[in-house]
Amino acid sequence: MQIEEQVQAGESVQVEEQMQIEDQVQAEEQVRVEEQMQVERQDVEDQHENENVIPNDVQNNEESNTKSRTKSSQRINVTSVNLDVSDVDSDQSCPICMEQWTNSGEHRLCCLRCGHLFGHSCILKWLQDSCDSTNRRCPQCNKKASVKHIRVLYAKKLTAVDSTEYDNLKKDLIKASKENYNLQQDLICADIRLKVYEEHINNLKKCISKLENKKSKINVDTCPSTSSLTSRKFHLEQSVEICKDGGCRVFDYNPWYKLLAVSQKSTSIFNGYGIRKMDCECFHLRQFIFLHTQAIRDLTFHSTQQTILLSVGFDKCAKLVDIQNNVTVHTYQTEYPLWSCCWSGDNPNVFLAGAQNGVIFQFDIRQTSSALSVLEGNGDKSPVVSMARVPPNPSSGISRGGFIACRLNTCYTYEIKDTNYLSKQMFIGGPFVSVRYDEKNRHYLISSRPNARQPHARHMICTIERNTSNEEIVTYNAVHTFQAGNSQQLLSRPCYLSVEDDTLVAAYVESSSSVSLWSITSGQKLHNLPVSDPVMDLCSFNINNNSFLTSLSAKKLRLYNYG
Repeated sequence: MQIEEQVQAGESVQVEEQMQIEDQVQAEEQVRVEEQMQVERQDVEDQHENENVIPNDVQNNEESNTKSRTKSSQRINVTSVNLDVSDVDSDQSCPICMEQWTNSGEHRLCCLRCGHLFGHSCILKWLQDSCDSTNRRCPQCNKKASVKHIRVLYAKKLTAVDSTEYDNLKKDLIKASKENYNLQQDLICADIRLKVYEEHINNLKKCISKLENKKSKINVDTCPSTSSLTSRKFHLEQSVEICKDGGCRVFDYNPWYKLLAVSQKSTSIFNGYGIRKMDCECFHLRQFIFLHTQAIRDLTFHSTQQTILLSVGFDKCAKLVDIQNNVTVHTYQTEYPLWSCCWSGDNPNVFLAGAQNGVIFQFDIRQTSSALSVLEGNGDKSPVVSMARVPPNPSSGISRGGFIACRLNTCYTYEIKDTNYLSKQMFIGGPFVSVRYDEKNRHYLISSRPNARQPHARHMICTIERNTSNEEIVTYNAVHTFQAGNSQQLLSRPCYLSVEDDTLVAAYVESSSSVSLWSITSGQKLHNLPVSDPVMDLCSFNINNNSFLTSLSAKKLRLYNYG
């Protein structure tokens, strides 16, 4: 019984396998019939297209129909014939881009109605972009073609481009993108930590500044005094950070509004430079006024118009600023970067701006179009590093008023004569750093660096006398010459300081990292104030019968009180 059951089971399995084979054969025949019908429909469409092109030629239509039927029968016969190795395409590259076609993807193998082979992306782009919509043709045989004629081929034997490396590179790109995203997240976290650390450092700096103030009050050094010298001394009253990024250079005091205008680098998103106002009664920083696109080299308040501030910079501009309304009144353009400026001593409407090539531009605030005149440097092309206003004085060598200007290599006085300035050279050894004028004592303070003959930096106090025999020559008399160390790298500007019945000269000494003060009355050094960073500029003022000396470094402003 078991044997009979096994035989019956085997016969049933054979019947099932035979039925499956018959189903597969029927399916293949159905696919072939569908392909034949599709080819015939395509030939009918081609016939209609040919009729549209040559509608009057009936004989051609009959021939095309005959040809299409012949082609259809040929195609049907081809489908029933097996390809052997000799029928495989020998050319494996696209004739448009000359690259090998692939077995998948955008550049896979395809053909047109005419039978020419192309990469799919290339022939699609050719028909859509390179050909006119009414005249699309095969790039090989120039027969009419269209996008719907493109047929994807499934070749039996095809040497296709291996896209494995491309796929691997694509995976690597995705991986690198993820790693980049993770790194960006880490960077954001690091920036947050950096801000926290910077805030902590700023707090520590404030603590250090407070300790520095206490230390300076205790350790302000004074030189040995004689019976004729005052026992009072300067002590550090306040240390104010103007700009943590640096960029401070010059400042000036306004006695009417009791404020300092300090040049600094912009801390906003706009790059450039401007001034920060500081209230000298409460030592409080006020508004920042944006002025120049490049560094500010000099600034000075008007002698009579209380709100007008003049500034010049490396952006080749001179600007008039209303500090009460925080607006720029006017901008004067020049051809060269500007290093220094001053108001004229003979005319309150005229100001001067010294340029990098040694020329001095004369402007009138009532004429905003251009400079009134340009004063040449008499052969000296070095920058005009400093200028000072000189008011009229009948007993002085600049009796009608004007100004004094120092280039790096020469020093000249300029006195108004008729409508022009008459220049006279002062034969003093340079290279020069700064020039100041003291209206109280009618003294000039001319500072210079060490040179081959003079190994020390010098601050000379002198008077300019009137030469009655020759008006073209200027005569000066040296009152004091203060030596300030054997090095002077910075163009640090000294200042005058009125204390009790004496006038002092304050200047930064690089070799000792200190600010020294000399008495004009006695010619002796009175005080030596240590500083932790180089001083760029010095300024003095009096408030409520208190004398203050202020020093400006690249980042900080320090106020010393005399008492």
